[in-house]
Formats: sequence, structure tokens, C-alpha cells
Amino acid sequence: MFAIITILAVLAVGLALAYRRFRVRRSGNRESMDSKETKGAFFPWLIRRGPESLVRPSPAGWPAWIQSFRLWRLPAMEKWLLIGLYGSFLYLAASGFFFALLIGRGLYGFPLVLHVFAGAIFAVCLTLAAFLKARRYTFNSGPLVLPADLKGLAEIPKLMGAREWAKWLFWLFVLAGFSLTVSALLPMLPWFPTEGQVILFGWHRWSALVSLLAGIAFADLELLAPDGN
Repeated sequence: MFAIITILAVLAVGLALAYRRFRVRRSGNRESMDSKETKGAFFPWLIRRGPESLVRPSPAGWPAWIQSFRLWRLPAMEKWLLIGLYGSFLYLAASGFFFALLIGRGLYGFPLVLHVFAGAIFAVCLTLAAFLKARRYTFNSGPLVLPADLKGLAEIPKLMGAREWAKWLFWLFVLAGFSLTVSALLPMLPWFPTEGQVILFGWHRWSALVSLLAGIAFADLELLAPDGN
């Protein structure tokens, strides 16, 4: 069940991000296109653009695409903090989900040792990022105004731009990351019997999935996308 939900969730997030990128490019960098013509053109565009992106994500090739990431234009301290955060998280996700989805025995051996080491780096970098980036991703300090009806409530996601989504995703990633860290530390304490260890293991897995989805979406919107995309 966990494997099926993970695969479907990652595919759903990938399609949502691809559709957002498609709308932005088709609407002249305005995220407001909802016409039937635009929606009908998405899948042909995805079928054509998907293989092209895997071979050459930009006209100038992979090096130019990587150099266009906003990450490289950040101040040195912030840049290396995020490289440590995302680098450790990438290994955690790759090793954790590979063994969880494909290896029945689960994570063990030297990959497990590296997993624990990367987890420590991730916890430190996540804490620093939460403190240093809190002001950048703070929400509007004004009073919360709710829509008058359900139709207005349904329109809120359409009115939110990449910047607003990035704020929500940042804090979701932080909360899920702290949940991931706590669920990894608690089993090391002699407080939980076998039943408790099983619950903590499940908690760790689902926290990892939420972290992965939030991290993918946040990176696409805020760190890796070229300007205007």
C-alpha cells in the first residue's frame, strides 16, 4: 500500500508541476489560463516535451540549464546551507525509498550508516534554514479574511502564485522534516516496545513521503526553476 501511494503521489505532484509550467509558458508568464483549449493541449505538450527534457532540458543543453538555477545566485552561506540540506535529503530519499519500495528487508548495512549520517546533516541544515529563512517565507501579518461562500474558497488555489505556494511548501517541508527527525530519534530510546517501534517506523515512512512531495514542489517553484518559469 505504501509503495502504491508513494508512486501515485509522486506522479500527481509531477503532473501538477508540469501543468503549472505549461500554463505559465502558454499564457506569457501569467498563471491564469483555464480554457478548455489550454487543458486539451497539455497532454500533447507533455508527450512531446517529456522526452525532449530528458535528453536536453534547454536549447543550450544540460550545463546551461543547471547554471540557470536560482540556487547559484544566492549568497554563499545561504547557497551552501541549501546545498547541504537538499544534498543530504536527496540521499535520504534515494536510499530510503529505494529500499522501502524494492528491497523487502528494508534499509541495512553501509547504506543505513550513510543514511543515519545524512540524517544528522539534514537535521542541522533544516534547523538553520528554518531560522534563517523564516522571515522570507512569512505569511501576511494582516487579519485572515475568508471567502463569503464555497465557490470563493475554491478559487483561492487559482489566485495563489508561485511565491505563495512556495511559502506553504517551505513550512510543510520544515514540519515534515522535523517529524522525520523525531520519528528517527525516538526509536533509539529504550522507551518503546515492539508495537511502539512499528508505529514509529510507519510515522517515519509517512513523514518521509510528505517531505519528499513538499521538497520536490518547493525546489521546482523556488530553487531550480529559471526566472520566469
